[in-house]
Amino acid sequence: MPRRVLPEIEKNLDKPGAILLVGAWQVGKTSILYLLMDFLRKKGVAENRIFYLDLEDISLLDVLNRGVKEFLAYLRAHGAEADQRVYVFVDEIQYMENPTNFLKLIADHYKNIKLIVSGSSTLEIRRKFKNSLAGRKAVFEIHPLDFCEYLIFKEEEKLANGLQEGDLRHISLETTLDDLPARFFAQDLERHFYEYLCFGGYPGVVLEAEQERKISYLMDIYNSYVRKDIKDLMRVDNVAAFNNLIKVLALQIGNVVNITELCTAVKIARETLERYLFLLENTFIIKMVSPFSSNPRKEISKMPKVYFMDTGLRNMVIRNFAQLEDRADSGTLAENGVFSNLFKNLAPLEELHFWRTLSKSEVDFVIVRGDQTTPIEVKYAAFRSAKIPKGIRHFTREYAPHHCFVLTKGFMRRAENTTFLPVWLC
Repeated sequence: MPRRVLPEIEKNLDKPGAILLVGAWQVGKTSILYLLMDFLRKKGVAENRIFYLDLEDISLLDVLNRGVKEFLAYLRAHGAEADQRVYVFVDEIQYMENPTNFLKLIADHYKNIKLIVSGSSTLEIRRKFKNSLAGRKAVFEIHPLDFCEYLIFKEEEKLANGLQEGDLRHISLETTLDDLPARFFAQDLERHFYEYLCFGGYPGVVLEAEQERKISYLMDIYNSYVRKDIKDLMRVDNVAAFNNLIKVLALQIGNVVNITELCTAVKIARETLERYLFLLENTFIIKMVSPFSSNPRKEISKMPKVYFMDTGLRNMVIRNFAQLEDRADSGTLAENGVFSNLFKNLAPLEELHFWRTLSKSEVDFVIVRGDQTTPIEVKYAAFRSAKIPKGIRHFTREYAPHHCFVLTKGFMRRAENTTFLPVWLC
């Protein structure tokens, strides 16, 4: 099924340099490679100009590790012609011994070969890519599905279209809320969003119909991550402490990261803990959100907040798949779901932060683009009136944002420059 990022990748298929897709295990990178191959076929590209190499196949990995000469011989043996442009899709490139040199040589000396490659760990890719390959690659991060993609995978096109026309990115102060198409599908959107919060957006999980199968799939993703990415690729010896840290973080989503307290809880040294946090972020399990401030030096000195990139994987870690209404953590889970959707849909020049003052005024999220700010507060509760939260009022006095949002359980209203929306319109 299509992904939102697909059109942007397609635009790069005939541009110079390699295309690099990075993301966690099972987020759909291989599926995107196949969709791109189908796109080329529909454009009339012949089969002998399209190649797919999965480097989990040891024999194919050996071909690429032997160097460019062997790689070119392989292409010729399988029908490639020297004077034609060919598209080579390489899955799991992090297994190569020296992918940097390989990509550089192809980009510099074989302009008729377009490489589209995937990798499951930015950390391993950074370690093996010994220089930046500046000007020789376009990098796309592939994440679990956002809520709109989730609806498309569920074959709920009508709901997806209504959501796209009415999410907060499409709502201005001039928008008449009574005209939003999504409000006519509120019950269905709420039901699907609750399931999305519970089981997350890994494509294979979304496509499973039974709850037991979803949980089994999530457990397999997590176990594969620890076994392949952490134990084998990252060579973490103390896997028990690493797992304990993930559990502690899963119980602290939306909170600031206190290194000293985490060291005590997990019983590991500060240096080890910081390395583990670095690994978790660079293997797409968690994301640290830094505070917003008009003074960058002041911002760097403050502690970040932690969220999971996928709420389903977070719930698997704490072994809690209860319905949202039956959970003590429903508010923080909804906040994490909002984070996930906001982060996945940031524009190229946008940043996502949170805001907190010494006097404890706080806004959950602030989207920053240049000198423009958009504060977003998550209040997962049933509102009866449009009462603007104290944090939004304080932020407005400090930074004078044009438009503010409060995301609620199901309330939709406007007061002054603040729009109240249901969380599923994030």
